[in-house]
Amino acid sequence: MKIIHRYIIGELLVTFLVAFIAMTTLLIIGILVEKAIAKNVPIIPIIRMIPYVVVETSRYSLPMTLLLAVTTFFAKMSGNNEVIALKSLGIPPYAFLLPVMALGIFVSLFAVWLNEMAITWGRTGINTVLYLSAEDILLTQLERNHSFETESQDITIMVKGVENRRLISPTITIKNPPSTIEAHSAELKINFTTQMLTVLLHDVKVEGGGAKYTGHDRIIPIALPQIVQDTNADPSISNMGFKKLAEESNAVQDNIDKQRRIIAAQKVFAGGMGAVDAWSTPKIVKLNHSNQNSIKRLKRVAAEYPRRWATSFSCFFFIWLGAPLAIWMKKADIFSSFFACFIPVLLFYYPLLMYGLMGAKNGTLPANSVWIANICLGIIGLWFMQRIHRY
Repeated sequence: MKIIHRYIIGELLVTFLVAFIAMTTLLIIGILVEKAIAKNVPIIPIIRMIPYVVVETSRYSLPMTLLLAVTTFFAKMSGNNEVIALKSLGIPPYAFLLPVMALGIFVSLFAVWLNEMAITWGRTGINTVLYLSAEDILLTQLERNHSFETESQDITIMVKGVENRRLISPTITIKNPPSTIEAHSAELKINFTTQMLTVLLHDVKVEGGGAKYTGHDRIIPIALPQIVQDTNADPSISNMGFKKLAEESNAVQDNIDKQRRIIAAQKVFAGGMGAVDAWSTPKIVKLNHSNQNSIKRLKRVAAEYPRRWATSFSCFFFIWLGAPLAIWMKKADIFSSFFACFIPVLLFYYPLLMYGLMGAKNGTLPANSVWIANICLGIIGLWFMQRIHRY
């Protein structure tokens, strides 16, 4: 059995690694090309992003490539009658599938760690590279498009050209207060401590508020998040690591308790004064609305923990379904076995996962409802397990 186990795990790992590297590489290229085209990121920052993008994309390619490897290997094994040969020797399928299932558990635990690394290290690293390259990104966009607009659309910069990192004849339009600034040239300077990029204008002409005046130099500050989207500042729960999720849960719960105490005190005070109608004052209505929002956020935090474990353990359940299904089909055609498993996963597993996730976030279902999709795969896989043991 040790020889059989080594053969199965060895061949399976080779297939998995080849598929994993190929799919991850394609995803990396797609993301980097999107960054280079959409955000005008120069080539050097693109190269610096690669380690972080590898971690970010790996968590998406891991389950699918594992499913591909398992169905490919066991379809070939079953089509070549190797499974029949093992069963004729008195070796039941569960005996040679056991190390594969153990591999699935190990890969699932690795996926949990990989997901945490992608959030806490990968996204932060990508954002850091973009921040450090904010000046280059802005210069590249101005050189290509001769214009730039901040995320909030408060500031627009137009130039005739860029020479030696200097802006030639820049025109800056500011929305609030409305004004237009023209200059002979300008330079960009970045300050990472204050997270500000300043545009130093030379020989300026300013028009705004019905007045015109000419000056020598002027500085226009632009916040870096207006140039590069700051994912670290995103309050989205999906951008929080496990440690930050725990802190967020405690903070939201404390806020809910505080709001409830304030509402109760307001109602007691109103009742003591005989003004029951004051229970629906704008202040209490606002507090109730804020309290409801805090409760919704707490439910979203509570759903995030099982979601990450459930999506990571999809690796194990893909193996649990894919291996017996490929053996049961008895076809050496690897694509038939893969798509016979992939299409139900695409049409059945992910909709169920989203249903459980949305229900858990909204509070209409328990937080552990995100496991519904995995449990269904487990039941279907168990049926196929019984079939390959019996026949």
